Amino acid sequence: MHKVRTQWNVGLAALLAVAVLAVPGAVMAKGPHGSIAEARQQPQGSTVTVVGVATSFTGGFFPNDNGFAIQEKKVGIYILDSLDADIQVGQVVRVTGTLTQSYGGVLSVAPTSIEVLGTANEPRPHPVKTGDVSEETEGRLVRIKGTIVSDIEDDFPYGFKFEVDDGTGHTTVFVNAGTGIDVSGLEQGQRVVIQGFSGEFLGEYEVDPVFPEDLRVLP
Repeated sequence: MHKVRTQWNVGLAALLAVAVLAVPGAVMAKGPHGSIAEARQQPQGSTVTVVGVATSFTGGFFPNDNGFAIQEKKVGIYILDSLDADIQVGQVVRVTGTLTQSYGGVLSVAPTSIEVLGTANEPRPHPVKTGDVSEETEGRLVRIKGTIVSDIEDDFPYGFKFEVDDGTGHTTVFVNAGTGIDVSGLEQGQRVVIQGFSGEFLGEYEVDPVFPEDLRVLP
């Protein structure tokens, strides 16, 4: 279930602007620059085409859906379905579909076509205070650091959730079942560093880690 990941890399400066990256074997095709940012400004129901680097893999957020997230520079969006494509973190994909909302919050694309264009480095997670996880960060990779201030709640069959606060206000961390991340060692009062997809569920903002290494307990 767990996919190999290149962590905390810089590499989106050349995204969608070059045909060949400096890393041997990492090749990507050109695409429309700023497509995700432009799509996020369109009314729901619009047909959009977005290009970005995958920041989660197919099925990482299962059983909610079988989708994945993509990001271009500082802007990201969620793709509701993989259309049977085995998308991996770091792949550059072009998606055409309908702009919609999923689960009462996160802006998403319901795809009609998905094309893998190549590969690129995963975007660096954006450090953000727990109280600032919001509409402004939705769709992109973020990193928070704070204290677990709630019990670890079993939200079967979807996963586990708990609250983290750094003193600026709490935010929800949701560990989706599809990631396979083990939360058995977590408990209230621990200091943690967590990176993941900045999402929204039924009006509540959250951070969704993707890999086991996205969740670290501090000494």
